[in-house]
Amino acid sequence: MWESLAAQVAAHGYTLARVDCGTANGMTDPATRTVRVRPDVDRAQALKTLAHELAHIECGHTADGFDYTGCRGRAEAEAESVAYIVTAWAGLDSGAYTVPYVAAWSGGDTAVLRAAAATVTAAAGRILAHLDGDGEDDPEPTSPAGQDASGALLVAA
Repeated sequence: MWESLAAQVAAHGYTLARVDCGTANGMTDPATRTVRVRPDVDRAQALKTLAHELAHIECGHTADGFDYTGCRGRAEAEAESVAYIVTAWAGLDSGAYTVPYVAAWSGGDTAVLRAAAATVTAAAGRILAHLDGDGEDDPEPTSPAGQDASGALLVAA
């Protein structure tokens, strides 16, 4: 599954690197067209983080004119929700991590989540449509609970 998600990142014109991301588990930089995932997280967390970063691209958070700074709560809630759906498809239970993450970034506002539903389901559907489902490189189903912040979109000044 890692290779399939990485191929989708590449198809969007982004380079994927396993490098330091500071306190975040991943970052997407639209200016350099780079997706970064920390190398020191376990396989399950790395997979979920890659799905989260790909979701930023699929949800349009890296598009010209998107106000990431002004819409960060919505963007993070959308990306993490997409990552949850994608990793659940693969048998990875990230609920213990995802639910508080989404609740925090949405400010507990269910209106934010309702507004994000169409974007989330469309982006998750596009990602899942490209997965081959062979399971060869899927992680053992585990939970990435207890990790630090899963992802942050780097917005170039």
